[in-house]
Amino acid sequence: MAQQFQAAPIQARTKGELKQLRRNGYIPVSIQHRGQETLHLQEEARPLEEYIRQHGTSNLLELVIAPENRRQTVMVHDVQRHPITQRLMQVTFQRVERNEPIKARVPVVLHGEPEAVRLHTAVVQAQATEIEIRCLPRDLPDHITVDISHLGFNDLLRVGDLPKNDHYEILTSPDTVLVSLVSLAAKVAEEEEIEAAAPATEAAAETAGEGAG
Repeated sequence: MAQQFQAAPIQARTKGELKQLRRNGYIPVSIQHRGQETLHLQEEARPLEEYIRQHGTSNLLELVIAPENRRQTVMVHDVQRHPITQRLMQVTFQRVERNEPIKARVPVVLHGEPEAVRLHTAVVQAQATEIEIRCLPRDLPDHITVDISHLGFNDLLRVGDLPKNDHYEILTSPDTVLVSLVSLAAKVAEEEEIEAAAPATEAAAETAGEGAG
């Protein structure tokens, strides 16, 4: 069952009223759906912020809209945050219909331990942490598990290597690299090289700054 949140028609109209709304712990939200007028509402910020932090933006939510307590199933389409504090400022939802396919970005969860990692001779590098899929709302997974136990040195696991699934279609390019297995020695050497180059880069930047002054 989708988690429920309370919403109500927005009362704030001017910039001053919107600032006061946010000071009172609420934010403006809107619901969009193709071919329908956008619905403008307000919602308590903290519960929604906590939910997005824990679950991301791909899960289905249910908004209970006052005063009639109408229920609409939605998913987060866009999030606007304060550029400095990163506080939630506004959220746009996409209305979800039971029989209409939706697009969503779903987290990728790595499972298993390659032998080289177990022997401390290699490290796993996650290149992509989520992929985009299309499916019916009832088939939307919380995450997609990827088995990496079979990976060997310098192996790459791409989106195209994932098994087909009858419940969703993967939209991310098949060439997108999800995971690579890198020699631990090579990884350490790379990090040491970056650290060694850092002082020279900083010195060059300071010299350029002095020249500009």
